Amino acid sequence: MVQKTDELGIIGIFLEVLGQPNLGYLKIGDDVAHLPSGVVVKCDMLVGETDVPQGMTYREAARKAFASVVSDFAAKGVKPEAALISLGIPPTLTLEDIRELALGAKDAKEEFGFQFIGGDTNEARDLIIDCIMVGYAKHIVGRSGAKIGDVIAVTGDFGYTGAGIHILKRYGRSGSGFAERAISAVTNPRPPLALGLALAEKGLMSSSIDSSDGLALSLYTLAESNSSKIVIYDTPAAPGLTEFCEEQGLNPEELVFYSGEEYEIVFTTPKEDLDEVQRLAKSYGRCVRVIGEVKEGRPVVEYIRSGKKKILEKRGWIHLIRSDRTKIEPESATEAD
Repeated sequence: MVQKTDELGIIGIFLEVLGQPNLGYLKIGDDVAHLPSGVVVKCDMLVGETDVPQGMTYREAARKAFASVVSDFAAKGVKPEAALISLGIPPTLTLEDIRELALGAKDAKEEFGFQFIGGDTNEARDLIIDCIMVGYAKHIVGRSGAKIGDVIAVTGDFGYTGAGIHILKRYGRSGSGFAERAISAVTNPRPPLALGLALAEKGLMSSSIDSSDGLALSLYTLAESNSSKIVIYDTPAAPGLTEFCEEQGLNPEELVFYSGEEYEIVFTTPKEDLDEVQRLAKSYGRCVRVIGEVKEGRPVVEYIRSGKKKILEKRGWIHLIRSDRTKIEPESATEAD
């Protein structure tokens, strides 16, 4: 009988067999790898079936493959210097399709300022773009480092991507206003690289994580990394999300906390630094939203709405389980202690 697991289980098996790297290396489990020399490395894989929704072009898919790695660099406050890709090319792709992939890589290169230095190609049953990026930093912003009383902040709105995928599946690439913004969040994500670099340079993030696995799962990771409770009292819902969900019969909290693929930074910062954080974000044309606080307590994420408390489910965007947005723990949301 074949035993199945998800990507977290697979990572656990490799850690069990190989162990953590030697002292001086960042332990496996953060957004990037950090070597004693200061070299920062990250790889991420885009697969057509799971990462390229209906309506996304090959050019957009290639750019997204790079943007997903840039998002991790942004969360750690590191500038990506160079990139390589390994391509798995299905036989159905034409030379024009390949050119579109190359143009998407060029878009990312020009937008994020890295050098493209090579890669590898092979035939595959589905489109695969495995992107590796390299940078340098003496120090990075880790997932631990938050203190009791620090606020929880995010660099953008949430819920657009879940709404965008819903729109693409049901209606295709059509619509204006909210629909247009939601589709763009899926096909053309904009990780806040410049803001992440500036926040890190000024020491304004005590801990941080990329949000692409979903807001709830990112918050849980920070809670566990800091051995603290996180209390959320403001939902960073995208403008127009509530009305869209009412029209479509969807739950806005589901899209905000569990959709994933937002490519924003979730971070903690001392309350006394908030004014500087907001000024800096405004100077880069971004919006930082304060959504909660780090509290003493067991590492859970408590959500307060209309005076009622509940514990958010610990689930997010996890590959290798067919739902893809897999609950990690079997318990459902319960009333908070």
